[in-house]
Amino acid sequence: MDDNKRKKRAIGYSLATMLILIGVLGLIVDDALAGDGLIGLIFFFVCLIISVGMYVYLGCMDERDISYEQKSSKNHKVNSPISNIIWLIATSIFFMIGFIFDGWDYAWVAFLLGAAAESIARLYLDYKTKD
Repeated sequence: MDDNKRKKRAIGYSLATMLILIGVLGLIVDDALAGDGLIGLIFFFVCLIISVGMYVYLGCMDERDISYEQKSSKNHKVNSPISNIIWLIATSIFFMIGFIFDGWDYAWVAFLLGAAAESIARLYLDYKTKD
């Protein structure tokens, strides 16, 4: 990325951040003056929505993201079916524990196990492909 694009992106990120801070300031001022804070809240969310849009747009302009996706697309195709199966099983376990055993308090542990299983599967596949 050339220097001119980098400067434009830095200005864009700065403006988006300042817009969020202006929204927070509007929220504080409206709460201090009006008391109900509804107008300040609406103003804050408008600023926040615009800022998030700016962050997403600026993030999509990054050329490094495109090259990273091209590099990782081969590994993603290999890992995607395995990852999908692991998360399908984890979600099924979550609902089985919740509905069958009425264990909603601890059913979320299924997602921790799913994350661990996915990490182990990726490590195994990375080790297998390096040989």
